[in-house]
Amino acid sequence: MLIIDDNNNIVLTRGDTLTLTVALQKDGESYTPDETDVIRFAVSKGYVTDAGYELMIEKTIPYDTLTFTITSEETKIPYKTYNYDLQITHADGCVDTFISSKFTITGEVE
Repeated sequence: MLIIDDNNNIVLTRGDTLTLTVALQKDGESYTPDETDVIRFAVSKGYVTDAGYELMIEKTIPYDTLTFTITSEETKIPYKTYNYDLQITHADGCVDTFISSKFTITGEVE
C-alpha cells in the first residue's frame, strides 16, 4: 500500500516496491533538470551521531525520466517513521532541496 498525502508524507507497506516519477518546481515554476544536475532521494533515521545522518535508502534519480524505484528488499527496514528529502546538486555545487518530509514503513502480513 502506498499513500502520499498533501504534505508529501509517504506511507508504504514494508516489503512493497515503490516506483515514483517526481515533478520538480522551483520558485513556483516547473523546473526541468539537465544532465549536469545530480538528483537524489534519501531516507534517513535523522541525526543520530556527530558524524551525521544514518541513511536507510538512497537513490540517484535520472534527470531525463525523473523516475526511480525502491525495491521490495530495500523497504524491508524496521517499522518506523523516517525523514526523507529530494534534492538536486547543480554543476556549480549549489544544492536545492525540493521536498523534505516523512517516510513511514507500516506493517505487513507475513
